[in-house]
Amino acid sequence: MWQDNGIVLDLGYTVEAARNTSGGQRRASAHAGQLSAGGRFDLEQLWGWRGTRGQLSLSLRDGDSVTARAGLGSLMASQEIHGRGHILRLGSLWLGRQSADGRFDAKAGRLAVGEDFNMLDCVAMNLALCGGQVALLGGDYWFNSPLSQWGAVVTYRPLPAVYLRAAAYQINPRYADARGGGLRLAPAGTVGTLTPLELGWEPSFEGRNGHYAIGGWYSSAPRADAVQPLPIHAGGSTALLRTGAYGGWASAQQQLTGGSGSSDASGLRAQLAFAQGDRRTGDIDQMVSLQLIQTGTVRSRPDDRIGFGLASTRVNPRAAAFQQRRDGGALAAREHVAELFYGWKPARGLDLQPGVQYVRHPGGLASRKDAVVLGIKADVRF
Repeated sequence: MWQDNGIVLDLGYTVEAARNTSGGQRRASAHAGQLSAGGRFDLEQLWGWRGTRGQLSLSLRDGDSVTARAGLGSLMASQEIHGRGHILRLGSLWLGRQSADGRFDAKAGRLAVGEDFNMLDCVAMNLALCGGQVALLGGDYWFNSPLSQWGAVVTYRPLPAVYLRAAAYQINPRYADARGGGLRLAPAGTVGTLTPLELGWEPSFEGRNGHYAIGGWYSSAPRADAVQPLPIHAGGSTALLRTGAYGGWASAQQQLTGGSGSSDASGLRAQLAFAQGDRRTGDIDQMVSLQLIQTGTVRSRPDDRIGFGLASTRVNPRAAAFQQRRDGGALAAREHVAELFYGWKPARGLDLQPGVQYVRHPGGLASRKDAVVLGIKADVRF
């Protein structure tokens, strides 16, 4: 009934429980979860506003991180759902409109950047293999879910399978406060503008859909230099700042086989992604990942999936060299992650996905013991 009137509602809870069986400073277990609610509204159906739509979403996170509890020392969290505080947050609040010929589309309001740029699948549990990578390089100005920021996005399609997308977002660190600001609407606190640009191609090869994209970004907000000449103390010396931060990304997502044909996802899907940030700022400057997911493992289980992913995260070489000179010890380089998982749906609205993660050189340091993390990801949709 709701959908017939142009309203699609969603309510769900996602939980990720994990325990390390090796690596870190101690054995520990932790669960992290997120309660989410949202709605998508076709305003042409509802009120006759031609080509207009809207979206509203809220989220509330809870739990702890096994990465912190076990002292794994890894760059990427083993539970991607953890972080950004245990407060109610506004994930989206926007209106959008598409031109009659479908070539132009624009939307404005409170937006998560990852909804439109550097869009990557989030099926695995390790953060290095889940969602857009740029937010992991510049999470203090590029906000993915559950955060959002005021902005406007324009998409132009010269051809049905080709698009060019540009946007401008307000950079306001107060939206990321972990103890308040989750529902903050006032734009006070702006420190700059984030301007991403993406060129995409969405081909279909005999019904097997693909998504290929290349993009870049520039943030005008001041950001701390990756190398600080003096220690930064609260109320003491001031951090050396750089004006702006920049970088680029490229990704390829392709359905390789058609499987049983039971759904668009049936068969084997591959995703390859790369992101590079500038070396002036940030402790991490590069990420690369590869994932393969087979949906439909046997004839009797068309919705089950098995997946495997590999990811590599590089410590900014400039920052790593400075830290070695300052503190001594080994030179940090790359952290590597592998994850194997199996997902199935025992009942309608319930998705269970156990998996195992292997983290090599946590923190990019070969001197740290490799970690093995067992986990299960569960999603319940009401």
